[in-house]
Amino acid sequence: MAFELFDFKNQPITFGDLDNKAFWCRHGEKQEEAFIKAFTSLQQQKRVKSDEILAIHPSKHSNPYHPDLIINNQFIGEVKTKNSPLFMANTYGINPQFALTMDLKDSFNYERLLNNGTDITIYIWVKWEAMIMKTKYNQYRVKQLAGVWRTPFSTLREHELKSPPPIHWYKEPFRKPPEYSVSDEQHNVWVNELINFEPRLLDHNSYSVKNITSKGYSNDKNQLYTSGHSSCSYVFDLSNSDVFTELYSNVLR
Repeated sequence: MAFELFDFKNQPITFGDLDNKAFWCRHGEKQEEAFIKAFTSLQQQKRVKSDEILAIHPSKHSNPYHPDLIINNQFIGEVKTKNSPLFMANTYGINPQFALTMDLKDSFNYERLLNNGTDITIYIWVKWEAMIMKTKYNQYRVKQLAGVWRTPFSTLREHELKSPPPIHWYKEPFRKPPEYSVSDEQHNVWVNELINFEPRLLDHNSYSVKNITSKGYSNDKNQLYTSGHSSCSYVFDLSNSDVFTELYSNVLR
């Protein structure tokens, strides 16, 4: 193994452990349900700076791809749960204590909704479970962090366009994305969508475009969709109050 992870009791831990939803949920409970319970509890304790009423969106029951939440019986929301920091975020100029990764494919999909008049509210629910990453040459450490942040996607997208955040490419082989030549007419429509969304996907030396998921794209009734595992993520700084509103955290001010 190229690295080792340790939790806040200094016990070995794996990313497989972190992916286990038992960290977040009781048996049979979904992450978005666990978030609503935690959020409501914080409201009742007057520890969260929000009076919004959150519930599972009714369409989620029949369509698992639908955004998670309905807010005040009117607006649409999504929950992003994070339990492991990007320990090497310093390589992108971001403190790993507050580094947030969010898949490009999510922004791609949310932008489509935004262009159709729906501005999703994103809630980021953080509870670091991993404290230390050890590699052969370095050791990275974060302090405990638990909190909830919120941002409208329109604000996040404006930030992506005006101050493009770093792009982190995942190294796992199963996440490797296909690449398309800009001269390949077969994929011309998709290539243009990718470039319009994120111009940095275009390699100006090879004139090829990297996809943002492992299996390229699919076509359903003349609508193109990302397909496969996510290949890359943006790296944001949760402490940037111009983008993210802190609703609750255990950070001492």
